[in-house]
Amino acid sequence: MPEPAVHPEQHSTSPSSPPPRGPLRRLGDRRWQSRGLPESVRRLPIAERAAVARAIRRCVPPSNPALDEPTLAFGRYVRDQMRRYAWLYRWPPVALVAISAATLAATRTERIVGTTIVLIGVAVLSPASAARRRERLQRLESAIRARGQDGTPEPGPRRRLRVPSPATAAIAAGMLLVASGLWLQWAAHHHRNDWTIDGPHGAFPEAIAAQPAQHPQKVVASYPYTALTYGGLAIEAAWNSGSVTAHRIRPAATYWRLARRDHRLLDADLDPATGRLLLVWAHLDPDSDTTEVPLQAMAVDVRTGAIRWTRMISTHSDVLDRGSTVIGRAALIPAEAVTVLDPATGHRRWRLHDGCDEAPGGTLGGTVILRHECPGTGLLVEGYDAATGHLLWSMNFASWWPGREHAAVLPVRVGGLGRNRVVVWTLEREAVYDATTGAEIGEHRQPVDADGKVLGAGENKVFDGETGYGPCWITPPRDLRKGICATDPVTGRRLWSFRFPGAEETTQLSSPMAVADGRVYTLTSDHGGEIVDHVNVNDARTGALLARVSPAFPRPDHMYGIRTAAAGALVLTDELVPTQTSNKTVVLGDG
Repeated sequence: MPEPAVHPEQHSTSPSSPPPRGPLRRLGDRRWQSRGLPESVRRLPIAERAAVARAIRRCVPPSNPALDEPTLAFGRYVRDQMRRYAWLYRWPPVALVAISAATLAATRTERIVGTTIVLIGVAVLSPASAARRRERLQRLESAIRARGQDGTPEPGPRRRLRVPSPATAAIAAGMLLVASGLWLQWAAHHHRNDWTIDGPHGAFPEAIAAQPAQHPQKVVASYPYTALTYGGLAIEAAWNSGSVTAHRIRPAATYWRLARRDHRLLDADLDPATGRLLLVWAHLDPDSDTTEVPLQAMAVDVRTGAIRWTRMISTHSDVLDRGSTVIGRAALIPAEAVTVLDPATGHRRWRLHDGCDEAPGGTLGGTVILRHECPGTGLLVEGYDAATGHLLWSMNFASWWPGREHAAVLPVRVGGLGRNRVVVWTLEREAVYDATTGAEIGEHRQPVDADGKVLGAGENKVFDGETGYGPCWITPPRDLRKGICATDPVTGRRLWSFRFPGAEETTQLSSPMAVADGRVYTLTSDHGGEIVDHVNVNDARTGALLARVSPAFPRPDHMYGIRTAAAGALVLTDELVPTQTSNKTVVLGDG
């Protein structure tokens, strides 16, 4: 068969031709041909040029004595370049030290300290490495000149252990600083715990009683702080404190204690359905003794004291209104903007940041209720999807006060009902809406007497399931008397009423009512509402009086209000008047 034709362009590269050189090698060739290099170095072939570069890099005489002179010439060239650009080893380190000092003076968080140490380490390494390079080049030159004519080193005294030079010691110190700074950065990045937990000690304490208190007359316990109660625990979570403590109510003892080194507590809330305690902390500047951003949210399991999750809250303000955080079907933190977290994991779901004032009204089913106030729009009550942050509905209640000066900022109140419904009320009107769609279910005016006096419950109303309970005026036949009433929030129909026995008896001024486990608890006073004289317990279904007691308070002149009624106890707190006495919180029970 004839041989196939071979075209010239198909010929492979000849074995005798040099291999193609890449762009980096060509750049290196141009560098070695620079006019600034000594002539003896520029004339060297590639292989010998590499040997000279290796000798300079390692500061070891070349194996070929013929390359001694080019190596010496190249060493002198390198030292001349280092002298020419000495400012690179002097002023940038000075600038790094200045930046480090300014950064450290501004803030002393763990990450900033780590960054500062790294910068100082780099500032030490730069001039020290230059000094060590010069020393090694001088030793290389001495070693080359000390070689004999045949290329072998001249015999000399036996080598002794050489003490590291100052430059070598400085390099070691700089590397240690850099390593320390990087370790601090790693520790801060991985959220190294700055808290300690003592406990829990023993089994979880039992509740005060299995049944709700019917005759809450005896003072079971009292505390010098506003306590959050859960089962048989009273939780001390004081504002600006560095610790949170869960105390056994009976017998009195510490169950667990969470302490932090450099944080202060801004707010706390407890979800009684799950036992999750939401804590919001701010970092404490040790120099000025003031808090600073960012804030940190933390969820604690009340039953065990275990930290379930922590989450940094991005904000420019460390101001947080006490009692404004909410945890339920979502965790709501209104710090500059409302941040919504998953209560189980702490993952951020969404954030509302529109420059307006928002106050969480709570969570109901899959809806987050917010009181939203913007310039020009007045006060709005809005519902947002708890998972996505999508606005479901928005309502303005200025029409409830038509023509009045402050109608746009009408002080409405919001509460939750059963069957995923939300109730909104003022002193004069009340309405019920679907919490998901915002559809109106019912709306009515509060009842008034012949003189126009409002007979409704006003701001002290409480709700449970399908019913609202609150202070009211009981109309004649005999005389107009104060009492409590149960109403249907949808229609406004009065279900039952109870007249206070005393002629001058009225409800306590602050938080006088609570409903729990089928019982309505009311604090009443014979002294104008400033002193609690009686605790009335009514049946929530019929209004029948179950008990009427006069507790023997350690300090009867305090303006107590009901904080909660659960776990066999009625918890009262005095939050209106600052006090340092040991009776800020009083727990009442049957025995």
